[in-house]
Amino acid sequence: MGHRDFKRSDRVAAHLRRCLATAIHQNLPDEDTSFIAISDVEVTRDLSVATVYINTLDPSQEKLAIQTLRLNEKPLRKIMASQLNTRKVPELRFKYDSSLEYGRKLETLIQKARATDPNLPEEDS
Repeated sequence: MGHRDFKRSDRVAAHLRRCLATAIHQNLPDEDTSFIAISDVEVTRDLSVATVYINTLDPSQEKLAIQTLRLNEKPLRKIMASQLNTRKVPELRFKYDSSLEYGRKLETLIQKARATDPNLPEEDS
């Protein structure tokens, strides 16, 4: 039973990610959400909570994005209720996914190191 539940939560998470991405950009007409991207969704095994990880093009928009999504949780859950085949729609928790930003910083540091140390090997392209 445990193995099947895990797969179900993964399927629900993937479905939620697709549905939320569409809903955020098409069903929140009063909001500018063009700068918000969903990077991942994790759902608890009992399907009661979905943690939605988001990114923004500009890290300074992080707080605005989280605030916008939290203010619109009810309409988003209503949309999800019509698209999910579950008895209960998970509570949505929005978190900023800083891994993209971390990757950019790391890439910048690598480029700076290469520029200052001629002995470093070139990047394979």
